[in-house]
Amino acid sequence: MNRRRYSFWALAGLFFLCLLGLWLLPAALRISARNALQELQAPIWSGSDALCRVLASGSLRAQPKEWLERQLVELSRSLEWERLQERISATESALNNKNSFAEENFLGDFCLLYVRVLRRDSKAWWRELLLSAGTKDSVQEGSALVCGDHLAGKVLAVFPRHSVGLLVTDPRFRAIVHAFGDGRPLVYEGVAQSGFGPPIGRVSCVPRELRTSPQKPLQIVTSSLSGSYPDGLAVGVVSELRPSGDGIFQEGTVHLCPQLSGIRELAMLLQRARLPLAERAAQAPSRAHPTTP
Repeated sequence: MNRRRYSFWALAGLFFLCLLGLWLLPAALRISARNALQELQAPIWSGSDALCRVLASGSLRAQPKEWLERQLVELSRSLEWERLQERISATESALNNKNSFAEENFLGDFCLLYVRVLRRDSKAWWRELLLSAGTKDSVQEGSALVCGDHLAGKVLAVFPRHSVGLLVTDPRFRAIVHAFGDGRPLVYEGVAQSGFGPPIGRVSCVPRELRTSPQKPLQIVTSSLSGSYPDGLAVGVVSELRPSGDGIFQEGTVHLCPQLSGIRELAMLLQRARLPLAERAAQAPSRAHPTTP
């Protein structure tokens, strides 16, 4: 009995020593261990994504030809309607604001890379994404992520086979933005989301003379002062402003793109100046405004 009692206390002491060692382990070693675990799991995520695409393709092949033709016609009509709406919106913006950026110059120093979302953890639904592109695709840390024509986040970490994206709803996300038609810099930051409702953020350092209303909301766009994003990329809208704690500026809630709740594909904006020379020469200058992937 004494031997069993001693063995129990020895195991308990060893267990607590292990916990103490993990707590005292330097943060760099813990981050390295987490990154190594992600690298081991990356082929599994890529394989499951490829399997899902193969199964989806097989289910489409099993459909009747008439059904596929009807779906193709409806998809073509919806795409043409979206393109027409984009042209109308771009024309109206150019006419209403002399400082608006022309569509052909929107991606002057950037090129697009479309990626798929490999995994989205339910515990971090509004915080991080695992994306299907890494260093082999010349992905750059800090690159902007675009969903439709809205800013969705930025690249947080890059690995050989995948990368981690930080969403605009994450409290760690901060960026310099400005109001459409007003060049003064504002500060955007993500906020903790409540459940699976509409995504929101927060904008601060808003000058007191700026006004907004639900009928005429204030459009928040990215600023080139951030260094990683093109100027004029939509972030969200603000329908109400309130005095901030310092009493000098205003702040408000930014209503973000609703597509953030169900992202399947994204576009990365890679800076051409940071691409390898061979890839920079192979990249044709893109003049198209980014659309929904």
